[in-house]
Amino acid sequence: MWVRIPPAAPIPPVLDIVCRASPPDASLCIDPRDVSDMYAYLLGLYLGDGMLTLAPRRVWRLRIVLDQRYPQVIERCQLAIAEVAYRSAGTIRKPGCFEVYSNWKHWLCVFPQHGVGAKHLRPIELAEWQESVVKAHPNELIRGLVHSDGCRSLNRVRRPLRDGVREYVYPRYFFSNRSPDLLRLFATTCARIGVDTRPDGPHMISVARRDSVAFLDTFIGPKR
Repeated sequence: MWVRIPPAAPIPPVLDIVCRASPPDASLCIDPRDVSDMYAYLLGLYLGDGMLTLAPRRVWRLRIVLDQRYPQVIERCQLAIAEVAYRSAGTIRKPGCFEVYSNWKHWLCVFPQHGVGAKHLRPIELAEWQESVVKAHPNELIRGLVHSDGCRSLNRVRRPLRDGVREYVYPRYFFSNRSPDLLRLFATTCARIGVDTRPDGPHMISVARRDSVAFLDTFIGPKR
């Protein structure tokens, strides 16, 4: 008995991006449809304190330098690398910091912002698929940017009044970077989730409104 079997449905493309590895291998590259909130976090770390350098055998090395005072940030960076690239991340101790690193030939595909020279001296724009990830996980991008080039600090104010000097303390968040594109990315992503920002000099953005600080505290808080 013969049974007519319809042709199989066409296999959807693995990638929505062009594999930039050498040689290209789409089957092992990143698929933007599979990336999670951890990619948005890792993107924030990379844009703030990360870089790509060539390693032997046409492999790229992701290098992110983080303050040694915050072991939980270092651990979360390693977890993000493991989730995005399915490989472990090593650390190298340096004066006052740790360099978290991982070798993978597709890091160039993951971070198309890589280029010649410092980030603040060249345009930094997100690819279309990165924009989609950031829109889906804005909190994690902000967390990554703050964990790399930002902080939560206590602002102390002294005001002379008729009955004496009044002192009070309130928390603030800062993001500092020399790249106008990254400052803009931080501010627009904050605005997307209702967090009010203000410029604080040419290379810094502050978050000082009580409700905005309280909201950032729900998913960032002090570095640890």
